[in-house]
Amino acid sequence: MESCGCEKCVSACRRDPGRLVPADVKKMAALLGIGEEELKREYLVIIPARNGPVRFLAPAKIKAARFLAAPGTVVPDYYAEEKGRCVFLAEEGTCRVHEAKPFECAAYMGCRHTFLGRPYKEKDVEAFFISRWRKSQDLI
Repeated sequence: MESCGCEKCVSACRRDPGRLVPADVKKMAALLGIGEEELKREYLVIIPARNGPVRFLAPAKIKAARFLAAPGTVVPDYYAEEKGRCVFLAEEGTCRVHEAKPFECAAYMGCRHTFLGRPYKEKDVEAFFISRWRKSQDLI
């Protein structure tokens, strides 16, 4: 995947952290030197798919020095509309888990408004994550 560090791409870290795919959980926990359960309990939130029973994991958002939804919990309905910085975004603006960043972060290019090199279409991106998480709900 092509990657970019321009202001438009990094601004997503300040507004809406990207979702993980199941394989990200193990990689991110290993990078942080913690267990997968601790990662979920301390840093990630559960996001329900818009249509259906599938749920995803994503880094928690922070706004005004507090979590918009507590890590380890299912986010409230208004969560997607609220802007907040990623729990892994350091004060100096760098990603603390860059080597194991969420798949959506790696696949999205804000300056080109693309996901996996194709035009970003919310419906298609949602379908992508549903397909990745459908058989891995036990990880949540």
